[in-house]
Amino acid sequence: MSSSRRTSIRTRSDSRSRFLAAALAVCISVSGCGGPASAPEYENPLLDPLPAFALIGRGNSSEQRQQIAELNRKQDWEGLLGLADEQQRRDPENSDWGVIAGYARLRQRDYAKALAALSRVTQRNPEDVGAWNLLGESQRLSGQPGRAAQTLQYASTIGPSSFVTFFFLGEAHRDAGQLDRAIPAYREAVRLEPAFALGWFELGSAQARIGDRRDAAASLEQLQRLDPRLAADLKGRIQAGRK
Repeated sequence: MSSSRRTSIRTRSDSRSRFLAAALAVCISVSGCGGPASAPEYENPLLDPLPAFALIGRGNSSEQRQQIAELNRKQDWEGLLGLADEQQRRDPENSDWGVIAGYARLRQRDYAKALAALSRVTQRNPEDVGAWNLLGESQRLSGQPGRAAQTLQYASTIGPSSFVTFFFLGEAHRDAGQLDRAIPAYREAVRLEPAFALGWFELGSAQARIGDRRDAAASLEQLQRLDPRLAADLKGRIQAGRK
């Protein structure tokens, strides 16, 4: 597959199609497609499903893509890294494998090596939104939320239809203590993907923290239709802010 074709896949404007396609990656990442996940599960970076969106469409064949998905499902990060390293030696011009290596390092919480791998990819292929997303998330998780926000702000200019980008941007601003900037990012994430329950949860939580009860209640109303467990958590946070 040509690099221009891969880029077109990753930046397509149909966020609904992307969300449905990525649902498989979400299920794989959390080892099953059972009931809705609770907020504490998402707070563990090893269980956070969103980074797996960057894996979609990568690999040179359907067999490789299935292998990538299976290693991800098993959370076999060493196996995934080994596959990426082997393929990079065979095909050093294919930046997909650099992204996969960076993803595996992120899952291992080896942020220094994840940053190195993903920085190389973004320099070689600056239009790869998934690589920028993983780079920004690696920066955030390594304690650099300000730098992550800069990275993800740039990513949003080349991938304006990626709800994952805007959600990660909101997380970076939140960790940097910039809720006034986090809220618009979260709001854009749920505008792009209205069925994104975690986006509504974080949006409502940020609104509650700044005392915006009316908007927090509106976010809660949306969330109640999507994920009752997350909605119950958000409702508790809103009520706690009233005391």
